[in-house]
Amino acid sequence: MAPRLVSMVVGALLAPLASAVSLRSGSAAAPADVAVHTLVSQNSTHMKAQMDTELGPFNTVEEACDYCFSSFTKAGIPPAGPVNPACVCMVFPEAIWKRMWCATPVSAAALVKKRGGCRCKARDMEAMGKTTCEKL
Repeated sequence: MAPRLVSMVVGALLAPLASAVSLRSGSAAAPADVAVHTLVSQNSTHMKAQMDTELGPFNTVEEACDYCFSSFTKAGIPPAGPVNPACVCMVFPEAIWKRMWCATPVSAAALVKKRGGCRCKARDMEAMGKTTCEKL
């Protein structure tokens, strides 16, 4: 009974090896018989839409700046935040309201300047410690 058990175990162990060897042999269809499918990618590197993360509206520039300094993006609540403590708080006008924007890239400041906005300054000592917004 023992020799039969040994042969079954050896057979079970060698079966995957035999399958692998048969896959490597030339018994598969020739390359000419295999249909080739090409995958065409539709990747594009140019932006199709502008995405904004503006927040507001706020009644005053100072109100928008104060909100930005205490926002989840800037201040956060650990362990999930802050998301980007190095972002710069900026505000730009929109009709009679003000919009807050916290961004890191220098190009963001150029956009806010183009929209007539300003960069927030917390605890401005020249303004007796009040929050101000410096025109860009």
